[in-house]
Amino acid sequence: MPSKTYTEQFKRDAVALYENSDGASIQKIATDLGINRVTLKNWITKYGAHASTSKNSAATELSVAEENRQLKKENALLREERDILRKAAKYFPGKRRTGDPLPVR
Repeated sequence: MPSKTYTEQFKRDAVALYENSDGASIQKIATDLGINRVTLKNWITKYGAHASTSKNSAATELSVAEENRQLKKENALLREERDILRKAAKYFPGKRRTGDPLPVR
């Protein structure tokens, strides 16, 4: 699949749209524009308001936000797995936890 070429003005407009959209995620803006999330993230790093003042600061903010999103997603998955295991444990009443005394025969 051939890669698309975007004008510098389009890139700057996309970055401006992201920066002026309160609470909008990079993924949402990228999907709305029909571009890849990583592409938009790279443009934000290059053309964003923080790019000229502090490139490391902008990259750190993005990485912290991305890490936060990933941790929330993982947390939700772990809670779902825990709930499934709790429900499954009801179907196996003969199984005992470690430390519970075994019945004497």
